[in-house]
Amino acid sequence: MKRRTVLTTGAQMLGLAALPAAMNLARAQAARTPLPLRSFSRRPLMEQVSLSPDGKRLAALVNGESGTMLVTRAAAGGPVQNLMTTDNLEFIFSWIRWINNERLILGLRYPSHREDDFLGVWATTETRLVAINADGSNPINLIKNRGASAKNLRWAQIQDEVLDYLPDGKHILLELPASDRVFDTAVYKVNVDTAERSTYFTARDRIYDWVTDASHQVRVGIGRTEQGVISVWVCDANGKNWRQISHYAAFDRERMYPLGFGLDPDQLYLQALHEGLPAVFTLDISKPDSKPVLKLADKRYALDGSLIHDERGEAVGIRKAVLGEMASFYWDPRYKAWQKELDESLPGRFNMLYAGARNGQDFILTSEVPGQPESVYIANLGDAPSIKLLAQTYPELHKQPLGKKQHFLYKARDGMELHAFVTYPPGAESNERLPVVIMPHGGPQAADGLEFDAWAAFIADRGYLVVQPNFRGSTGYGEAYMEAGLRRWGLEMQDDLEDVVRHCVDSKWADPSRVAIVGASYGGYAALMGAVKTPDLYRGAFAFAPVTDLIDFVDDAGQGSRREAVRRQIGDARDDVERLRSTSPVLHAQKIKVPVVLLHGTHDRQVDYKHSVKMAEALKKAGKVHSFHTFDKGDHQLSHQAYRDQLFGHLEKFLAQVLAPRG
Repeated sequence: MKRRTVLTTGAQMLGLAALPAAMNLARAQAARTPLPLRSFSRRPLMEQVSLSPDGKRLAALVNGESGTMLVTRAAAGGPVQNLMTTDNLEFIFSWIRWINNERLILGLRYPSHREDDFLGVWATTETRLVAINADGSNPINLIKNRGASAKNLRWAQIQDEVLDYLPDGKHILLELPASDRVFDTAVYKVNVDTAERSTYFTARDRIYDWVTDASHQVRVGIGRTEQGVISVWVCDANGKNWRQISHYAAFDRERMYPLGFGLDPDQLYLQALHEGLPAVFTLDISKPDSKPVLKLADKRYALDGSLIHDERGEAVGIRKAVLGEMASFYWDPRYKAWQKELDESLPGRFNMLYAGARNGQDFILTSEVPGQPESVYIANLGDAPSIKLLAQTYPELHKQPLGKKQHFLYKARDGMELHAFVTYPPGAESNERLPVVIMPHGGPQAADGLEFDAWAAFIADRGYLVVQPNFRGSTGYGEAYMEAGLRRWGLEMQDDLEDVVRHCVDSKWADPSRVAIVGASYGGYAALMGAVKTPDLYRGAFAFAPVTDLIDFVDDAGQGSRREAVRRQIGDARDDVERLRSTSPVLHAQKIKVPVVLLHGTHDRQVDYKHSVKMAEALKKAGKVHSFHTFDKGDHQLSHQAYRDQLFGHLEKFLAQVLAPRG
């Protein structure tokens, strides 16, 4: 008999009185008015949820006006316990996980600086590892300082690289540099109640990451040379006979990256290319002459996600958000059947299981409709399967009319076929020519998709057509698509944005006299470069955390694999100096004819704040109309809620000034 999954669609279960969900907002009206700005600028109500091993409790990161809270609660409902709160300025929660039914560990990160007598002072992102009981008691820093050398924290800048969770529920395996004098990484066994640690596996030369098998034995090492070459090493089950199975530099097609193990300690899961797309392979590492065997591939999608394990530790599939289509690719029959059952219970949606309890039947389930905010459920897939709503991630937008998001293809001027997404304003007619906002994504090795995007939804809600092109260099469409963007910043990658405007105009979607460009990070660079390269195309450029000086950016890349990746992605400061100068917006401010808005956080560790400072100075010197908004202690993700509100306010004002919205 076919099982029937019971879907509970009652009121939101989280029950946080301190976080009103504004459920009384007016529903769709005949004469529609824009939705409140905060409905879009807010961080998702819940960003992470974790179930205790027995499935009886949950922990979550919950966002409100005052910041982010780490909370716990019984999975079936009841009072909420607030364990910790941050305003996302001093520190940010990175991740959470139950270590046993009573205790959690969590990673924190925060901006800082390091100082060296030879190297001077440089900006860093530090991480720390904390353990805390589910009731908030006994919080401790799990990196216990030892001896006088502990005062020099160079050896422990990154402290939350948990390698494995031991079955006793009391210990974890943690990667840390072997001493304050080397960067080679050793593995330590750490007690989560006392922070006592002992050496579990000694360091090897130039190995920085490790992988354990299901027996918790270290079997794989990942190293990097000063020249940026990545090497993968494996050993026998007894820890002997180390041998190299792969070596490659950034963007090499021959790369072969370890994903982990299932129950078989000799079967290593790998990610490698198959017909131009990342796929999953297995390798028998007990045999030195064995070759990778294809496990799972897809003709359309890059399977470059993480392994999914069941309650026993067996690998059952690969988790990958495919161009916004939240999808899991399974080879395990039980999980395939569960996915089918969930898709029948929640039809027309993208449904994905994650954060399963170790009891093998309770899971967190996320579900979304294209272009709509995600819903979070607790799913029980036991003998009496059920799905219960836990929270709406954007509760104020639930059941509100939002812009319709669609995929389309367009041709670049050189004939390359490119992917893009368009979001129409709510209620817009397809035969209207609308003011359009071009919104290139960051990365640029990333991609936009059908998933909910708060920026795009907000802009569409204000009456503008939003176009998100996956220009060449974007990921998810195969290696050739991504490689076409290498070292092409400001060149063909930029032309692709001009070509998508032409496509929208030719398709009679867009008013060619009302086009603006908006972006963050690489997208911010592209917005500024668009105003430089095609000064008559756009009515204005809005850039958050943009790269503005490519020579500075590649010079700041540091050494090793990161420097080599930047060299291959963007260029070399010596060999490519003329190209980098010609495609650096800061050096061409005099060409800009339209208003520019710059925004940047002072604690941005991905793109240095100085990039916007220099751009603002160049615009001022050239006598160009511009504004520059600084977010003190703000990060690259704009995690502080007040700053998010300000950014959306500046964006709304900018668009109203440079584009006439739809009446």
